[in-house]
Amino acid sequence: MRKGFYLILILLFPSILFLIFSLGEHHVVKMGAYGSYRVQDNADTIYKPVPNMVLQDQDGIEFSIDDLKGRPVLFDFFTMPCDEACMKKGVTLVNYLYDVSEKDKWSVVSVCLNAEVNLEDLKSLQNNHMPEMQNWKFAKVKDPNELDAFLEYTFVSTQQLESRSQLPSKHFVLIDQQGVIREFFDSRIHKENKKLQDAIKLLLKEPYMTWKETKR
Repeated sequence: MRKGFYLILILLFPSILFLIFSLGEHHVVKMGAYGSYRVQDNADTIYKPVPNMVLQDQDGIEFSIDDLKGRPVLFDFFTMPCDEACMKKGVTLVNYLYDVSEKDKWSVVSVCLNAEVNLEDLKSLQNNHMPEMQNWKFAKVKDPNELDAFLEYTFVSTQQLESRSQLPSKHFVLIDQQGVIREFFDSRIHKENKKLQDAIKLLLKEPYMTWKETKR
């Protein structure tokens, strides 16, 4: 009898947990934000989203940053050819993100900084190293000026890098459903990669929760 009770409890636990996150008021500390912002009359801080840019993925399909709004997106930047450090960073992402559920609700975009990269090379990277991550795009930018504006805002204005000459860096950039920068992660540090995994999960739950704001 007792075993049956425990079995039912185990089976119902995911549903109970969902109700807690969906309906309850929580005192979990909300992730911070980066970038330009303005303070409204009611004292709410509104952060500016990253600049829009149009990209083309490994299959030749065009999409923009604005098209991705409504889902958390992790950005990674690399150059071709993808050397050992580049490949290691990709493997790190797969190892930490493969088990994050609801892959239809968040994305990874690896942006090549080379202006003349071939789509075949991007397709090869996706097929040979990350085929199991269908929510992962390898892409190039259509307009170099849009890429410049995006990188300047994302890395330099937030003081993550002194200049664009330091790109590609070891950093991943996570933006939220509104296109606002929420966190940077150093791919070389184990603790940072675990933090990245948790951050995506938090952003997926954020619309259903009441949070305490962090102070920067």
